[in-house]
Amino acid sequence: MPNMEIHLFGQIGYLTTDPRNLESMLSTRFEDWGLGTRRAGLFPMLGEGIFTQDGRPWKHSRELLRRQFVRINFKDLSTFDRHVDDLVAGLSSSDGVVDLQPAFFRFTLATTNTLLFGERDSALKDEDHDEFARSFDYASMISAIRLRLADLEWAYKPKAFRRACETVKKYAGHFVHEALKQRDVAGDQPKSESQALILDLYQELQDADLVRDQLVHVLIAGRDTTACLMSWTL
Repeated sequence: MPNMEIHLFGQIGYLTTDPRNLESMLSTRFEDWGLGTRRAGLFPMLGEGIFTQDGRPWKHSRELLRRQFVRINFKDLSTFDRHVDDLVAGLSSSDGVVDLQPAFFRFTLATTNTLLFGERDSALKDEDHDEFARSFDYASMISAIRLRLADLEWAYKPKAFRRACETVKKYAGHFVHEALKQRDVAGDQPKSESQALILDLYQELQDADLVRDQLVHVLIAGRDTTACLMSWTL
C-alpha cells in the first residue's frame, strides 16, 4: 500500500511511498511542502542546515554542501582501515547474538568524523572524542523523541540533552576554529583536505557558528543513513 492515512490524538497524518508523491515533495513541487514542527525538534542539536531549513535557505545549504563534496575524493581508502579493523574486532570478540546496528552507528560516525575532520587532532584527548561520541548518540536519541512530540517538543528538553548538544557543537566548533587559526598563520593554503572543506564553507557563510552547524548536519546524515543502509543490507 503506497499511501496511508493515520489518525492520532485528533490529528490526521499521511504516510506515502508512492514515487510520484516523493518526486513532488522532493523535486517538482518542493516549495509547496514544509518541515512543520521538525525544525524546532532538531534545532537545539543541529542548528541551521539542510535538516532544519525550508525553501531558499534549504536550497542554498544543499548546493553549498554538494559543491564541497564534489571536490573530496578519497583515493586512498587506507584512511578508513582503522575504523574497519575496529568494527571487525568488535564483532569478532562478541559472543552469541550480536546487535549490528549500534556497531554500525559507531563505525559510520567514526568514518564520517574522519571525512570531515581528518585524523584525530592532537589538541584533543581520547576522552574528548569519546565524550563527543556519547553526547552525539544521546542528543540524536532525544532529538528523535522530540520530533515525535511535534508541537509539544518544548515539553521535553532535559538538562542532559542540553549538555550533550553543547558538547557536540563544541567538538565541531573546535575544528572550525583550528582551520581559521591555521588560515591566519599560513594564509589560504589549508593544512589538510578537511580544513579546505571548512575554509570553503566559511568563505561562503562568513560565520564560524554556521559552518559548525553545517558540519553537524553532515555528521548526522553520514552516520544515520549509512548505518541504516548497512543494517538493512544484512
